[in-house]
Amino acid sequence: MANSTEQHQKPPPLNFKYDSNVAKFAVSQKAYLATHSDGTFDHIATGSLVLVTTATSAPRILLLQRAASDSHPNKWEPPGGACDDEDETILYGAARELWEEAGLVATFISGPVGEPNFFTTRNGRNVCRFHFAVGVDSYAGVLPAVQLDPNEHQSFVWASEDEVKARKVGGVELEFTRDNVEQTVHQAFVDFHARK
Repeated sequence: MANSTEQHQKPPPLNFKYDSNVAKFAVSQKAYLATHSDGTFDHIATGSLVLVTTATSAPRILLLQRAASDSHPNKWEPPGGACDDEDETILYGAARELWEEAGLVATFISGPVGEPNFFTTRNGRNVCRFHFAVGVDSYAGVLPAVQLDPNEHQSFVWASEDEVKARKVGGVELEFTRDNVEQTVHQAFVDFHARK
């Protein structure tokens, strides 16, 4: 387990590539909503499922612990958040959120992973969240360095599949923000193994 209090600057250029299976998300939130929403949701959020393998470990997924002062305090989730109207595309929104929340630069996006998650925010927004498998640079068998925004998250772990199933990493209990988020994290491992 680790944490960081470093604040993020403006994101670097987000020049990721993406798989053809997520091409329908290479449009703005507004354009997607105009052609895909059935009226049950009016906003889009994303989650980035970052799985990394090293020479000495099985695949590990990045999970962030929400700040004690935020909604779902102290609970765990993958990096992600709301698409902004300024985001060029939904995929760009996923890459931007990954940078803002974890300081990681997306290099490749595929998916989507699992079923969309639907929820209503505290201010009454009806949201549809899509999760994507996101690749990031990793070097010489070292897990990427994570830099948290302390206003949103207080800690992070790189959890193995067995640790996610046990809901425990070392002495850290993993209580997820929602059941469907936990199910999507499990699905990320299933999809990862299917690609190998």
